[in-house]
Amino acid sequence: MQQVSFTNRKPTDDPRADQFRQARDLVLGSLGAYRIDEPRTASTAYVWPTAICPVGCGHCNFAAPPNVRDLARPRITRFRDELLTMLRDSQVWKAVLSGGGEPMMEPEFCKRFIAEVSSSALEEIELITSAHFAGDLEAARDTVAELAAAWRGRTPAPQPVSFTVRISVDWFHAARIGLEPAANLITVLSGDEYQDIGFYVRSVLLDGDRTMSDLAALLGGELSEIEDYQQTIRLPDGRDILIYYKNLILDGRITKRKLDRLPVGMPDESRSEEFGKRFATAAGRHIPARTYNGPVVRQLDGLAMIFEDDGAVKILEGNAPDRIRRLGDLPSWAAVMDHYYADPITVFLVQEGPDALAQLVSERYPDAVSVGSEHNELYHLASRILETPERALYATLRVLDQHLASGLVNADPDVLAKAWELLQEAAQT
Repeated sequence: MQQVSFTNRKPTDDPRADQFRQARDLVLGSLGAYRIDEPRTASTAYVWPTAICPVGCGHCNFAAPPNVRDLARPRITRFRDELLTMLRDSQVWKAVLSGGGEPMMEPEFCKRFIAEVSSSALEEIELITSAHFAGDLEAARDTVAELAAAWRGRTPAPQPVSFTVRISVDWFHAARIGLEPAANLITVLSGDEYQDIGFYVRSVLLDGDRTMSDLAALLGGELSEIEDYQQTIRLPDGRDILIYYKNLILDGRITKRKLDRLPVGMPDESRSEEFGKRFATAAGRHIPARTYNGPVVRQLDGLAMIFEDDGAVKILEGNAPDRIRRLGDLPSWAAVMDHYYADPITVFLVQEGPDALAQLVSERYPDAVSVGSEHNELYHLASRILETPERALYATLRVLDQHLASGLVNADPDVLAKAWELLQEAAQT
């Protein structure tokens, strides 16, 4: 690596942004093929049918407000066949309808997805929902019957494929629409006719929060103590409903200042540095691209993928934000993998994770190491670490220092030298 002395600048609209982008493109174009054995299959695929949510919880850092008008129909619903082909070829293990927004704002897409998604490795389909559609028991019964029919009518697969409904319920959710929709959906799913469908509740861990106690009371059940971010509601018939807690992200609609004005607070267990310990590998790394985040954490052989409502195809915290492609841009799953693994940042994030990337670039940008703690989150870190073209170029070159030394890839030294010179010039102005 060339030794470059940088000041800690954080440019916003840098007039050299295009130069940094072009320099990074030239660096990537100068690379030979990577000599790596990283995964080229998908473990989990999170599919966003829409960006719209009729609930719009006060803490959500994804969903659009419910009154969005004239929003173009999500592109992914128009690319259903391409999506299903890509998931089949990715050998996906678990297919999740998530968001983004509320998946059941696109009920027909969800039902067809549940009926048709397949791969040689598929074991589970999961639907994440706020239960907004279950305002009364009749509506809950009708919707569950349609979802169950879509799943039960699937073409026989090489192995059994289970179906699970994850119900999102928390203090903010209850403040918007109350607990009756969630209670109605749980009541229906607890019936004898749906014993073959799994379900659980996902909540947000807060101090001073009685939401789960109130939900248990609505269901006539008893609430257990919390252990390892989980507790249960024991129903009168003896069946246990699992509740799994995540941490509160201070971003988007909620900030620390707003939280301080609410009757709930953030316990230490809800802080990202504590919550994140659940997902660390044996070597102590946090690699979202290789981890299943759920009640039971799993370190996986494949990649966690996101297919957003606009068709964007991403590796979860696993690719640079300037290398995103969409359904229809690339002809196949193999082409998607070729595209992403041609980028040193992708290789590094899949091997080491965003925390390691933050440490690497902190020599130039000390604030990179605090982006997770500032927002109390474990995801959306790569986009903040690489928030400008200059940072993306610097990260690329620093990662390449390691990869070239390890013999993972070859590069044109003249192109690298010119890129370092550009960063040097930027630091001196």
